Amino acid sequence: MLMSTLWGAVSSLMSLFYAGMQVMVPCLPPAPLSTAVINTDEYMGSWYFVAAAAWEEDDLKSFKTTDSSILHIQKDANDTLMVTETTRVGDQCQKNTWNYFAWSMTDPFLFRTDFDTIALIWDGKLINCPSCIIILFVDEDEETSAMLFARNENTPDEVIQEFKSKTECVYMEEFLKAPLKNGYCKLDKAA
Repeated sequence: MLMSTLWGAVSSLMSLFYAGMQVMVPCLPPAPLSTAVINTDEYMGSWYFVAAAAWEEDDLKSFKTTDSSILHIQKDANDTLMVTETTRVGDQCQKNTWNYFAWSMTDPFLFRTDFDTIALIWDGKLINCPSCIIILFVDEDEETSAMLFARNENTPDEVIQEFKSKTECVYMEEFLKAPLKNGYCKLDKAA
């Protein structure tokens, strides 16, 4: 109870701070989506990885061997989200599954249940793509990356350029687009 109240107060202060920062730094994106919004059916299902951006080149090292990737988001028990990722690395398909939770439904922060990663999600309105989402991941090594995902396999170049422009505006100048040379791994075919 105390932790929930404390986190609610910290979250409110951070929201106010963020609103103030948007006035001083017009490049900042709008506030991330709350967990209540993310838990709607609109965000469940499959999302195709399009591109990633980061402040440091090392933060993109895990993407450099990735040809393609799909996230599948679904509701799980106890108000958690189960995220399954299928990734193609060379000719191999890999599958990973994680669960994410939030302290409260109004909170924009999603925590992986092992506390190794924090995620924030924005809708695609930021880059004029209603069928896209942008996820900012911060992992246990403090590696930070913004990832663009789309509902379908084909994303217009204008959307990718807008994503790149918006991330460069906040000094995320390292950029990587998914090569997509070998196609996507299907969820049921990944090992």
